[in-house]
Amino acid sequence: MLPYLLGLLTLLVSTLTYAHPVIYKGGTMIASQNMEMFSDNQINYSFHQKWATGLNLWRFTRENEETTQFGLVRLNHLLKRWNNDDSQANIYISTGAGVAESNFNMKGTKAGYLGGVEGDWETRTLFTSLKFYQFSAPKLVDVSITQARIGLSPFEADFDKLQSWVMLQAMYMPQVERNVIVTPLLRFFYNNVLWEMGSSLRGEWFLNFMVHI
Repeated sequence: MLPYLLGLLTLLVSTLTYAHPVIYKGGTMIASQNMEMFSDNQINYSFHQKWATGLNLWRFTRENEETTQFGLVRLNHLLKRWNNDDSQANIYISTGAGVAESNFNMKGTKAGYLGGVEGDWETRTLFTSLKFYQFSAPKLVDVSITQARIGLSPFEADFDKLQSWVMLQAMYMPQVERNVIVTPLLRFFYNNVLWEMGSSLRGEWFLNFMVHI
């Protein structure tokens, strides 16, 4: 019985430590990720161990301050999970539908849609992830975002202690910014709260916050 409980605790902590689209059944995730050129605010409820739904608001802002926003009802699915003795890997897919408002190339408000896929592989001291999202409002605007991360933890902290990570993020949003945005950042996790802070190599601030309830 004890090994089973320890294994369950390890899985829950691993699920909590990273901002997964689907967490444990009955859990609610509130998150906000922000840079000058984009923001992602969402609340998701995992009604099943493989399914979560919620509300999602994205903002994309160009250097000339032209802005596109998507307000979406979102559905996330854990497509596949691999649990090994000292690591875990996951693949998720996401869809969403709602409203888009833009003044990028033309100004207007239309129905908006989201499709995305993301995957990660992690241990107690190493984390890698890759995600791709496509946002579309037909005959108005299309925006895509690709994000890759690698992170290292300098030590294995106990489950009830502060956990710290050093990460490097690369992000590409061709409709918003032609260059790849590289951002070193620090990640901290304690109990059910995760927060990240950093600055891109060009000096653009980055701030992320997440809580599970």
